Amino acid sequence: MQKLILSLSLLIQVSIFAQVTPPTPPTPPAMVAPPEAPAPPSDEMKSDKKADTTRISLGDKEILIVNKKNKNDKVKKDDDDDDDHHADIDDDKKDDDNSDHHNHHKGIHKENMKPSHSKNKGADVGFLNLDLGVNILTNPSRDKENLELKFWSWSTTFNFLPTKIYLGSKNVRLMTSIGWRIGNYKFISPIVFEPNEILTYGIDSSIKNSKLVVHHLQIPLMIYVQSNKIKGFGRIGIGLGGYAGVKVHEKSKVSYKHIDRTVETEENFGFEKYRYGLSGRLNIGAIKLFANIDMNNSWKDKDYFKTLEAGLWFDF
Repeated sequence: MQKLILSLSLLIQVSIFAQVTPPTPPTPPAMVAPPEAPAPPSDEMKSDKKADTTRISLGDKEILIVNKKNKNDKVKKDDDDDDDHHADIDDDKKDDDNSDHHNHHKGIHKENMKPSHSKNKGADVGFLNLDLGVNILTNPSRDKENLELKFWSWSTTFNFLPTKIYLGSKNVRLMTSIGWRIGNYKFISPIVFEPNEILTYGIDSSIKNSKLVVHHLQIPLMIYVQSNKIKGFGRIGIGLGGYAGVKVHEKSKVSYKHIDRTVETEENFGFEKYRYGLSGRLNIGAIKLFANIDMNNSWKDKDYFKTLEAGLWFDF
């Protein structure tokens, strides 16, 4: 009986506690955030007409995929343009540096090069010209029997440093040089000359060849005019002038018939100390002719003997 009473009492207490303390309500479920509205297109998207948009719906959500040009591409392109611009500048600078180096290099080697022929050059200096002719004694009838010259009485003149001074045009020039003339007088008669005498000689039948040789140092001066080059022919030129020189050496040379003997005597044989005269030159294509005539006597006090020489000249 006691147990029954205790059980009822406990049941009544539990019922009272349940009425006094209401049950804790359950926790409401979490609120689901509404889907975010898509962001309005930016100015860049609006201005980009070529942009592509893909829409994907997932329940209450919508996903927008926008394909557009990457801004970095533009930046990259600008950077590439800048790089190209800088590259162009670097190339220009490099070209300038190369040009400066080339000019400097050219300037260095230009000093060791032969100067080019300028159209406005006032003068031209060569190394050597050559006159090759024959000597002829004028008026040999005064002593034709013994003083007549052989045809091959050669004269050779070496004209060093031939100089052409242009007178307003290369076709008109003043020509000069330093000449060394070697004149040979080969006689037909077998004569031998007395040294330190003027045309004093004897006849010797045993003589095979007899000649006198005289050397002059001289300076020519001439005005020379030539035409322009004619096709297939060359140039035509003519010059007139004179020369003056001084005797520097003379000798006699005799060879004999029956014995192998040649006698050279370096003495004075009476030639005039100074030589001067008139000269002329003619150029017809590749043929170049010259002629000189002395105004002075060939021998002292012998006014009936003068020397005429004529032949070819070579302009190297």
